[in-house]
Amino acid sequence: MSLSNPNLEGYNVVRNFWLLYYNRNKGTFVAPKKCSGCYNEDRFVVWAVAVAVQAVVDGARIYPELRPLIAPGIDIFKKYKNPHLRGYSAAENGGNDKDIYYDDDAQVASAMLTAYEVTGEKRYLDLGRELVRFLMGGWNTNPNAKTKGGMCWHITNHYLNACTTAETAKACLQISRFIPNEAKIYIDFAAKCIDWQIRVLQDPSDKLIKDGVQDTSTDFNDTKWTYNVGTTLSAAAHLYHITKDPKWKQIADDLAAAGINRGVFFYDRDYDDAHRYWRDASYFVQLLIEGLADYLLYVGNEAPEGLPEKIQEEVRRHLVMFYEYMRDPRDGLYIQSFEPHRTYKEVYDSKYVKEFGGHKGWGLKDEDKSGDEPMKCLMGGGAAARVFFQGARVVPEVKY
Repeated sequence: MSLSNPNLEGYNVVRNFWLLYYNRNKGTFVAPKKCSGCYNEDRFVVWAVAVAVQAVVDGARIYPELRPLIAPGIDIFKKYKNPHLRGYSAAENGGNDKDIYYDDDAQVASAMLTAYEVTGEKRYLDLGRELVRFLMGGWNTNPNAKTKGGMCWHITNHYLNACTTAETAKACLQISRFIPNEAKIYIDFAAKCIDWQIRVLQDPSDKLIKDGVQDTSTDFNDTKWTYNVGTTLSAAAHLYHITKDPKWKQIADDLAAAGINRGVFFYDRDYDDAHRYWRDASYFVQLLIEGLADYLLYVGNEAPEGLPEKIQEEVRRHLVMFYEYMRDPRDGLYIQSFEPHRTYKEVYDSKYVKEFGGHKGWGLKDEDKSGDEPMKCLMGGGAAARVFFQGARVVPEVKY
């Protein structure tokens, strides 16, 4: 069995994780046993729920039979909401919990707005608008900050990070399409976010995006994750599509080229060039793939010569590797790893040793195992489905 239709694989993953985790009686996702992403024995953090529900909505855009899952999926978020602050907490609560992360909520907002786009149901737009307005209140205005501007990570922690800033920009641009009389407010805010991101967090040497900095500090976290490039790329490409300002195209061109440069930080460079791969987990990589897909959508034929073809090949290569190494044929679900040696033991022995020469020893990541046995989770299911749905926007048919 091999991968040929990424959209169909995404559909199968959504179907499988919904049947495994969704509990109709409790109206939420419930883990059969504690796994990665659980904050107690069986309930998932809102970030995992957001990724899973986004995957459902992505799938429903292509497969109408998934549309009945959208309403119960969006309704899960009610259990996490603080109605006083209008944000969504990391855990289910009675309505007063303040453990609210702006990056998580930006992904919740995106799921709501995509649900509106797919179904036309105004309640999803209303929910998304309320949440986007909440997100915009997370801009750092601390007068004593050493690092001015940027989006805060948490309502009580002014760590200014790339994912929150770019994901909020993405949500703003998403909603700008649906409320014309408010569009300029959202577009201007998104532009402010990406201006800050490039000025403060982009490394000019490789064009990657640093993770962030505390507002009271000038010591940056220099870790450069795939999703920070992907989300910034999505926003920059969308800004160019809306404004036609060439500065956004240059930013998007640089980010797209950086995202597939096999010599940069987030590739595993312990291998020769032909075998290098994005080494982040699937829940990060899915946003890089989305960013590359958005770049091709919004910049398209104006991209530098040869770059679209290189993007297509890089996405195709990673889809194949992810399918071949991380899919469990017994249940059609995926672990979260993107590293071929951190896979099932039988796959390591039969595929990795042959393809990669046994260069690295076998071992599952902690988030992908229970004891020494592989362990699936909701985040892994949602992220895997999105890898394929977003990948299909770049490579609708996979040949290898």
